[in-house]
Amino acid sequence: MSRIRTAIYLVLPAIVLAVAACAPRIDKSNAPTGAWSQEKLAAATTSDGYIGNDACQPCHAGEFQKHHGSRHMKTLYEGFTDVLGPLAPPEGQVPNGGKVMYDQGQLVIEAPNKDTGQPVPIPIDLVLGSGKTGMTFLAVHPGGSVEIRQSWFPSDKCFRVTPGQEDFANKTIGQTHGVDDAIRCIGCHSVPRPDTSLIPEPRFFGVGCESCHGAGAAHAKAMAAGDKTRGLLLNKFTDKGGKVINDTCGKCHRTPEAVAKLDKLSQQATNRFQPYGLSKSKCFIKSDDKLSCVTCHNPHEDASKDEAGYVKACVQCHSAPEKVCKVNPVSDCIRCHMPTKPVFPGTPFPVEMADHFIRINKDVK
Repeated sequence: MSRIRTAIYLVLPAIVLAVAACAPRIDKSNAPTGAWSQEKLAAATTSDGYIGNDACQPCHAGEFQKHHGSRHMKTLYEGFTDVLGPLAPPEGQVPNGGKVMYDQGQLVIEAPNKDTGQPVPIPIDLVLGSGKTGMTFLAVHPGGSVEIRQSWFPSDKCFRVTPGQEDFANKTIGQTHGVDDAIRCIGCHSVPRPDTSLIPEPRFFGVGCESCHGAGAAHAKAMAAGDKTRGLLLNKFTDKGGKVINDTCGKCHRTPEAVAKLDKLSQQATNRFQPYGLSKSKCFIKSDDKLSCVTCHNPHEDASKDEAGYVKACVQCHSAPEKVCKVNPVSDCIRCHMPTKPVFPGTPFPVEMADHFIRINKDVK
């Protein structure tokens, strides 16, 4: 998400807080369940042709089941205790200013007013992140969103500064985002529908089937009717080259074109922006548009921790005598050619990722 280097120093406009505080709880009782008749499909279809993951399950049960439990699918939450469950931060003080509270189950971050020092409560509408590492809090208002300066790390039971806000003052509540930036940010944690509000419907929370395959209502209705005369009517990837697949992942994980617009430090982050890193690799450049993110990763489930599987993908191409690694031709490809590096070097942020700029790293021992 592109970051606007503008921090808001409390107070937020009173109307913004009033809107956030009085916003009704999202009603999940109308989420579609059960069999998908044409009538049910029609009732569930949004004005822009989206329908939600559940409509995919009857025909794609295997993919649905894997994806439903993945971190991609769990990367957006409402800011309520009954939704967050054990991922919710406990009530109490936040380091360097602020306080966690709950108001009728809704997460509230109390931050000091910059000028008066008096505490001001900020109701949290959305929580970004699956809980594997950090979870970032958003207060949504008609003019965009406020990204809270402190992020919660459930596994470590602690707060850390939200990446990109390290230079903000302790009494700054966080970073402001206009509507367009807020939609892009939330859209990478949900199905990015063009006809939507800042807070999506719950059935579109998480990176869903339609995040990659596009609006699915026309496809679901045609398949339910047995009509294949117009094709699949959604994005199909089995016949697509590596660049198209990588750019699809890059909508959130960043394409080379998107990274080119960022600062020089970000342009070195070939581990954080994986499609960008892969695009720089000779493995991709010389693959005749065959190498892609899905060469190594199943897009419907969490990234595997089985290094042997990744090595197997490497030796599919590097098996001929003239292509075999002279150091170790059968194992340890990842450690040498894709070494793990900090995501945010120079900060206490504890996350590391494999460098996706595949190359000979002479400094790896």
